[in-house]
Amino acid sequence: MKQILRSLFVSITALVLFNPASAWSQETVMATLEGPGEYQLSGSTECGEASSEATSTIKPGERFIASKCDEKDCEVYLKSGVSGTIARNRIRVLPGEPLARLNFESCKREWRKLQSKRIKTSADDVVAYSAKKYNGIANYYKTLLQASEGDAKAFGQLSSLQMDGEAGEGNEWYTTWVILHVAGDDTFAKLLAGQSPEFREGYAAFFARSPEPPISNTKPYLKLHFPKTYAILYGK
Repeated sequence: MKQILRSLFVSITALVLFNPASAWSQETVMATLEGPGEYQLSGSTECGEASSEATSTIKPGERFIASKCDEKDCEVYLKSGVSGTIARNRIRVLPGEPLARLNFESCKREWRKLQSKRIKTSADDVVAYSAKKYNGIANYYKTLLQASEGDAKAFGQLSSLQMDGEAGEGNEWYTTWVILHVAGDDTFAKLLAGQSPEFREGYAAFFARSPEPPISNTKPYLKLHFPKTYAILYGK
């Protein structure tokens, strides 16, 4: 039995060593370009329904997040906030390198544009309309902006949406993951500090059980990039 187990261990080790791509195909890792020359990426910047096409030139040595690889391509997330796919044979994995912080600044730009949008029916914007109809948030995108800039009242209004199944649908991504990144660690930690212990427990549970692509394990990511927020939610 020991000999069988040893042979199995050797076989698995050899598989990883000689075919490293198979060991990380489902992992989220830092990576850089493989081979000489730049790479022209056609992708997008995302913020809910405000997705927009974007292009970016990846230069040799530039780091980016790589995730969900298949036999041909990998999804990548650049520090600029642009995401898209790169041919797998152009990616070199950087094992052990901490994941970079995601960039959601495009969301703040879109919120500024959308705060002047007139919302009369759900066809105009289902999330903003539901927030207005069921929770009395007259200007959803203006409230998002205010919360991201540290307005505790706006943050409380948005967070209340999560308690409403119909109005809160589609809102969690904004009020947790996106506002965290747009506001930054100092501002978001202050917003949480002003809430009740039960409220903070709810946020801690949400982050722990609801990973956001491409981050599959949120707690180490939060501890690295948002240490004050992490300390409030999970302790040091």
